[in-house]
Amino acid sequence: MSHARARRAIEVKLDAWAEAEGLMVAHGAEPFDPPEGQVYLRAFLIPASTTCRYLNASELEYSGIYQVSIITPIDQLISVPEQIIDQLSALFPLDSLLDRAGFLGQVSAPVEQGPTITEPDRYTVPASFTYRGSAAP
Repeated sequence: MSHARARRAIEVKLDAWAEAEGLMVAHGAEPFDPPEGQVYLRAFLIPASTTCRYLNASELEYSGIYQVSIITPIDQLISVPEQIIDQLSALFPLDSLLDRAGFLGQVSAPVEQGPTITEPDRYTVPASFTYRGSAAP
């Protein structure tokens, strides 16, 4: 299952950066207690269909979207998540390598900001990029 290896290749980079920045990251459906009144990240892998171009099935191709939602207290300026998106763009630039346990891939589209989702006490700004890569079955 190389989508899992792609996810881990991304998460290892994301987690190291977030720790250095003092940001907490919730991954997918893992249990997480959000910090009150602080910015934090919620990250998801959205896999696409696995394909194979080779008749002998020697390699499978994996692609998908990795989304990082920036959850921000309502009293923070929009520039706070926008700066984080700029940092994510530098962390995962177009064509950068993703390598983990037999999965070899790359970021195939740049980090893009999605629409802001507001709630009474916070707002969420999603950012995402696409990846693609291959691994032996």
